[in-house]
Amino acid sequence: MNLNEKNVAIERLLFDPNNYRYQDTADFVYAEPDRFHEESVQERAFKTLRSNASIDQLKASILRNGFIPVERLVVRPYPNSEMFVILEGNRRLAALKWIDQDQKAGMNVPASIKETLSNVPVIVVEGGDELTYKALMGIRHVSGINQWKGYQRAKLITELRQNFGLESAEVAERLGLTAHEVNRRFRAFNALTQMERSEDFGEFTNPDMYPIFHEAVSLTAVKDWIGWDETSSAFILGENLSLFYSLLVPIEDDEGQVKEPKITTYHQVRELRSILGNAEARTLLFDQARSFLEALSVAKREEAAKSWSSSVAAAIGALQSLGVFELIGLDADEKAEIEKLRDLANQILSSYDKLRK
Repeated sequence: MNLNEKNVAIERLLFDPNNYRYQDTADFVYAEPDRFHEESVQERAFKTLRSNASIDQLKASILRNGFIPVERLVVRPYPNSEMFVILEGNRRLAALKWIDQDQKAGMNVPASIKETLSNVPVIVVEGGDELTYKALMGIRHVSGINQWKGYQRAKLITELRQNFGLESAEVAERLGLTAHEVNRRFRAFNALTQMERSEDFGEFTNPDMYPIFHEAVSLTAVKDWIGWDETSSAFILGENLSLFYSLLVPIEDDEGQVKEPKITTYHQVRELRSILGNAEARTLLFDQARSFLEALSVAKREEAAKSWSSSVAAAIGALQSLGVFELIGLDADEKAEIEKLRDLANQILSSYDKLRK
């Protein structure tokens, strides 16, 4: 693989319409690599990028400050042509193309920016293969400072493992991650994909749900309940899996009113550890007429009730650790707290004796 610096006219630069930034949008359509150059394909990619408010800000910054090529656009040759496909810098290219359109429509553009449009500074990656290109993007957007969202990162990791046959350790090495994090994201992406394939629940699935599955495959209590199988990278306890999915989709009551899903955040998935181990809370969780908060409140109430003995033991330990000098130095308020503890203990013991009789 060779890296060469060049200046290229903006007309010779193509968006990558399959860039991972596009792949979590509702209207994403995979474009065949040999059709990237087609005007309709490029226009669709450009339109998607322009819908992001940050492109407008980037455009304004370039017009005000000029194009500062601290980081050149990274491109690869487009086969059988003199054009190049963007590997890194789709947003910056979108801002430049937008300025180019405005300039051609009659807007006055500073001469320095016009010069940039004719000579965009790029680094050409030559002699690389598809795995090399994906690894270059991954270094920047999976573990780097300009990270993609969780779904996009997990999708790249999954493709490196499944499409290129890389082991977790090699993916981790290429992307600057730990093998543990690679495995976690691989599991989560497969778990989300499994729901996408569900006949009953697939229509409700979207990339924004990725954090929910990222958490689900990380918690032993949840994994065991749904039955995560490491060999197949899938959940295998169908009945419990359907119950889990039912918590993630809108609920329609007997009157036809549609309510939000009971679980919409990864924080709620984390709380399943408390709910699943409590029979009453679990019953409330799957009762369509009851809320997630009601189920959680019951689980937490019982957890708090069971923790009293630990709190008492901690108080006893604290009192036993008091030395002579600490006792002598107690002020009136501190002494009153100990007396309050003594009186409460006597009251509870008195109640206990009466109940026993």
